[in-house]
Amino acid sequence: MILKRGQGFFQKVACPLLVALLSGGAATADSAPVGRTLVVALDGSGAYREIQAAIDDAKPGDTIFIKAGHYREDVVVHSKDRLRLIGEFRDRVTISGLKRVGAFRIGKWPYGANEIEVRDLTVSENGGLAVGIFNGSRILLSNIRARGLLYVQQAKAVRIEKSLLGGSETTGVSFVDAQGELIGSEVRDNDYGVTIAGKSDVRVEGNVITNNLYDAVVVQAGAKGTVLRNRLVQNGGTIAVQAGAQVEQADNIVLSAP
Repeated sequence: MILKRGQGFFQKVACPLLVALLSGGAATADSAPVGRTLVVALDGSGAYREIQAAIDDAKPGDTIFIKAGHYREDVVVHSKDRLRLIGEFRDRVTISGLKRVGAFRIGKWPYGANEIEVRDLTVSENGGLAVGIFNGSRILLSNIRARGLLYVQQAKAVRIEKSLLGGSETTGVSFVDAQGELIGSEVRDNDYGVTIAGKSDVRVEGNVITNNLYDAVVVQAGAKGTVLRNRLVQNGGTIAVQAGAQVEQADNIVLSAP
């Protein structure tokens, strides 16, 4: 369920894996075999000029390294396993979408995507939706910037960390029938900060949730939420728990000013 209306806007972080990626070093997670590194560059200095073309050619274990630039294209990752997409710098790689609602999508019904990692890039909303995660599992978003709604539906083991999320006219981060966690991020300048709906089970921990028009966190009927150690700053409300929701909350700090 998407709530409704508001707006507005942490640091440039270089990709720590760049040297390893471009030198063919050990830049994979855990014990997975090392795959190829596919380089995307608008200026033609990589093997691809479009992110989607690299995704379509990628095989399990591959890494797509995206050089700085503004990529005006619809990006969809589906029917893929063990794929990494890594930008050169978060604030110098932007994906803005073209025709579809949602500039960046992971999974699309009925096709999912598993063990997908996305880091160090910015996604700007298209049609109100910046990032959509649907019908996937073991998805990691790290150090991304989403300008617009980040929507997670029917996905499992989703982790969103160290990211800047906001500027949505509805909700900053919305979980619907999903399992995941939002950790160490900043969610700001939306109508609502974080919403947890349907049969979701979500952990919200160590975030700064600020300058949202209404509630910082909403846990709707039937959903489970664990809300711990967040800073809730200058929001219209704090943590709203609807009848029928199950919530554990502790050590959250509410401030009326930064």
